[in-house]
Amino acid sequence: MKKDTKIAIGAALVTGVITYSLIGYEALKFAAQRNLKRKAIHTPDVHHELKKEDMDFLDQAHFIDMEITAFDDLKLKGKLLPASEDSNKVIILVHGYHSTNFRDWAYFLRFYHELGYHILLPNARAHGDSEGDYAGFGWLDRLDILEWIHEVQKYFAFKPLQIVLHGLSMGGAAVLMASGEDLSQDVKCIISDCSYTNIIDEFRNILKNKKIPSNLLVPNAETMSKRVLGYDIKDADATKQVAKSHTPTLFIHGDQDDFVPTYMVYELYKACNAPKDLLVVEGANHADSYMVNQPLYESTVKNFLNKYVH
Repeated sequence: MKKDTKIAIGAALVTGVITYSLIGYEALKFAAQRNLKRKAIHTPDVHHELKKEDMDFLDQAHFIDMEITAFDDLKLKGKLLPASEDSNKVIILVHGYHSTNFRDWAYFLRFYHELGYHILLPNARAHGDSEGDYAGFGWLDRLDILEWIHEVQKYFAFKPLQIVLHGLSMGGAAVLMASGEDLSQDVKCIISDCSYTNIIDEFRNILKNKKIPSNLLVPNAETMSKRVLGYDIKDADATKQVAKSHTPTLFIHGDQDDFVPTYMVYELYKACNAPKDLLVVEGANHADSYMVNQPLYESTVKNFLNKYVH
């Protein structure tokens, strides 16, 4: 082989490797980066108007500003809606990917308020008014949830509390990932709505839906994740976390979900070693179960809570 040919082949290989790396880097960066103009791809209000009674409730509600400093010094913001009467029940509502606290949870506030809960609505890192450049995909958010739990305990002067975690979509993954950590005894149960099993399988599913081959992008995203995000996305695995959990968990999913495919909830449910319940809502798409069958959703949640919160 001529020297010039060898050089050309070598240059082509180097160019290919660089291009391959850049594609993976940019794809991961795009997926994770903060973008206030990007719509929440799962947001229920795309399909459902807020009921008048819920709008009236929001207009009259008085929220307290809350803030924590995350492990990496980011300032994360949230809102606390106190219960109308003396209560030791607190629910922490964790929103989804490229959404915000009120965008995801406005539909649920009156329901939980009427059950007598103090309601904490954090904005995840790189979302809303919280600091951060990149989403935590549940993995970093699990540590933020631990800090929010501590902040709530501090706010209520460390008196005994009954804390519930309820997450939606990426927030559902975040609360499941938190369940595998050393949670406070104040955390009585967890509700996870339409969580993915792990971020890699979810990336593969998104690419499949967009008809983009994942066999090159995903492995390279794995390689680049530590450089871009500061952690290895292979670690972001809710299935492994629920296997370590001792916290009672209710898994919820829509049977028409193609963004986070429904099979994932069965894998999570099977892996969970804590007391558990499962609700699969007929006809519901991603993050849509509450709006599709509100009576079933609320009765299931009430029955679950009544077993662990008194």
